[in-house]
Amino acid sequence: MAFIRFKMAPTNYGTSRGDKFTSIGSEETMIQPLRSAHQRAWLALALVLPTVLIVGLMARRPLPGSKTNNSERWQAIRQSDDLWTKHKIRTSFLRDTSDPTSVQLVFESVGDLSAPDVLVYWSPRLSGSDSFPKNAVLLGALESSRPLHLRDSNPKGFLILYSLAHHSIVGAAPLESVL
Repeated sequence: MAFIRFKMAPTNYGTSRGDKFTSIGSEETMIQPLRSAHQRAWLALALVLPTVLIVGLMARRPLPGSKTNNSERWQAIRQSDDLWTKHKIRTSFLRDTSDPTSVQLVFESVGDLSAPDVLVYWSPRLSGSDSFPKNAVLLGALESSRPLHLRDSNPKGFLILYSLAHHSIVGAAPLESVL
């Protein structure tokens, strides 16, 4: 490989000798107006963006299926504190006044469960052992004050609490005596 020598013109750009860089022409006069315009733009964004966010949050529509004031639509059938043998869970049963076949469950004070990720299932039959029934229908996750809908027109059967993390049945309750 051949080595070619050529001379470079001396520059002051990036010098370490402490020399100041002097701009060519009148560029230093353009820095101050650009900085002030940049400052005004950021100040405007700091005022406008939170306002747009708050107005957008206040103007949004409620999600379909979200909690609305339907207290007159749902009539309490029964409330039971001793439905579950192993756990202290208050279970409320609500019936839709416009559709008498529709039943909802509301669980309260579920904080004493030691099992994680508890799901609520409904099954027409409960197997004798601790095995999970194959025909069980998922109602939803067990959360305090969150209504779960029984989809069957004849909800007689069993409610099953199943821990997804432990793969075991946490509790079971018969519905024949309740509804």
